[in-house]
Amino acid sequence: MGFSKLLKMRISDIVKLEKPDVLSSRYGKAFEKAVLALIKAKDAVVAIRTFIENYGEPHSGAFSKLLKLMPWAKRVVEIEPAPPVTLRIDDVVITAQTDFIVKYDDGRKELIELKSHIIRSGEWKIKSEWSLATKIMRMIYRKAGYNYPLRLIYFVEKNGKVVPEEEVFVYPNEDKDDETLMRVLRERVKSVVNKQTSA
Repeated sequence: MGFSKLLKMRISDIVKLEKPDVLSSRYGKAFEKAVLALIKAKDAVVAIRTFIENYGEPHSGAFSKLLKLMPWAKRVVEIEPAPPVTLRIDDVVITAQTDFIVKYDDGRKELIELKSHIIRSGEWKIKSEWSLATKIMRMIYRKAGYNYPLRLIYFVEKNGKVVPEEEVFVYPNEDKDDETLMRVLRERVKSVVNKQTSA
């Protein structure tokens, strides 16, 4: 009996957004490590130093964002990197990995998806794709046993100023909620597979 080869995808393969360039990718990873340091140390100076060590140079925009995350960071008492989780759809295995699992001072736990990109006027498509990806990750993590709300933290430009915004996703909350999302996910997977086979 033959076995079909499983195709592997990540959530980033499914969302309809441009892949970040090398510099943007390095910035995002450095910012993620800086936020981890911010939460563990509760000290913006430590976070800024961590960012510079990983990015290679100072960046005033990153420093400003880190300072604006301090009120949220102070409520977190435990943090760890979130493990990758997978979902199989037919012959495709989709891997999802959000940034952190956190525990707050009131005992609640959340998954955290952190975006360092600033959404500016006219970039509604980016936010729409982020929201879809977050719902998919929430579903996959729930199915894997991590039934925590997923908090999406990002930044927007308002009246010339950059401010943090966040949304907490508790949907999809049960298997019945997954039906619509699974249809969308299957269509996205099919589209990616068709592009790969026609290339």
